[in-house]
Amino acid sequence: MMRSIQSNLGAGLLLSLIVAFTALWLLVSMNIQFLAKEYIAARLEHDVETLLNTVSFDSNGVLSIDETRIDLIYRQPFSGHYYVILSGNQSISSRSLWDYRLEVAAVATGKQRQTLQPGPEQQSLLLIAGGYQKKGHELTIAVAEDLNPINENINRFKYWFAAMALGMLLVLVVLQVLILRKSLQPLNRMHDELKLLQQGKRDKLSTTAPDELRPLINEVNHLLSVLEKRLRRSRDALSDLAHAIKKPLTVIRTITEKNDVPEPVKTTLIKQADDIYQISDHILKRARLAGHSHSGALFLFSQDLPALIKTLDMMYVHKSLVVSTDIADHISCAVDREDMLELLGNLLDNAYKWASNRVRLSVSVDSCLHIRIEDDGPGSDPDKMDELCTRGVRLDEKIHGHGFGLAITADIVKDYHGTIRFQRSDELGGFQVDITLPVYQP
Repeated sequence: MMRSIQSNLGAGLLLSLIVAFTALWLLVSMNIQFLAKEYIAARLEHDVETLLNTVSFDSNGVLSIDETRIDLIYRQPFSGHYYVILSGNQSISSRSLWDYRLEVAAVATGKQRQTLQPGPEQQSLLLIAGGYQKKGHELTIAVAEDLNPINENINRFKYWFAAMALGMLLVLVVLQVLILRKSLQPLNRMHDELKLLQQGKRDKLSTTAPDELRPLINEVNHLLSVLEKRLRRSRDALSDLAHAIKKPLTVIRTITEKNDVPEPVKTTLIKQADDIYQISDHILKRARLAGHSHSGALFLFSQDLPALIKTLDMMYVHKSLVVSTDIADHISCAVDREDMLELLGNLLDNAYKWASNRVRLSVSVDSCLHIRIEDDGPGSDPDKMDELCTRGVRLDEKIHGHGFGLAITADIVKDYHGTIRFQRSDELGGFQVDITLPVYQP
């Protein structure tokens, strides 16, 4: 299943922020370590120069230094600051080393070497050794400093920096979510408008939208307009055709009855004319029942059913039927308005046609939508109930009809993956239709 745009954007931006902050943390950590090391190295080079100025040789070439000019920290045992001076076989070490010996190799004059090595008390030393020449004597001066204190400070900085980076990351994630939600509001609004469009509460989408969505909205609105016009033209054309057929049929029937036509031929012609007339009449009834609603609207029992019953009452005003309804409150019917009008219109029209005095409609809902329509008419032969879904079949010829209504109804029920069942009404004694449709939330 494809994830939502917001989820994809959120995951992508979150991953980008994590990578960026991790890279920033590594870069800052490495640079602060490098800068600290360079700073210490520069200070050690300065101490080397100071030590060089304290070195002297007597007439016998004996090496000595003026300790009064050397910082006191080099005299404190294991202070973390040490030096070693080499000249030939002579060697002078700082008092801070006590009896610990640093590994210092002679360095050629003018050269410098930088190394890391362990020191006393588990210290980690940065050692810089340089080669010099003074009064004709070659010297190697090495100065070392313990890196542990600065490393502890750097590590502490890393932890605090990581905590601040994590806090900033969380703040940016929250801001990102808020920005994404605000940016995707047009899509959510479009989704809501599509629901309203599906329910028939709107006839088009709002064009107040970002530039990226406006072409899509315009195309959808254009398509809706085209479909609406085509559907209306189709209905009007059927209605016009039905009206147009009635007049020629009346003329044919009149001529057939007046002229000297053999009785079998006359009977056949009149019957065929009546059948065509009934088909035309059915098309006109469908047009009257459907009205001119917006295509794609959902059927609302509270609004559409009273209008449907009122129309049928007017069509069968001569029968003075008592029509009762038993409909649960707040029924959600995720069925297209035109389909439900066709379904209920056919079934109620059939009930009105055959009923003697009473028609009853019951609607309930649980996991499915249940519709029951029954009348007190003559009903049908139980052995022939299955034939009612066959197009053109009528089980009683006493009342004119074309025999397509129940078959069309069965097709609609099948399209919605429902079931339809015909039987005799136990209470009213006439024809009963039970329909079950799955409840789909729009």
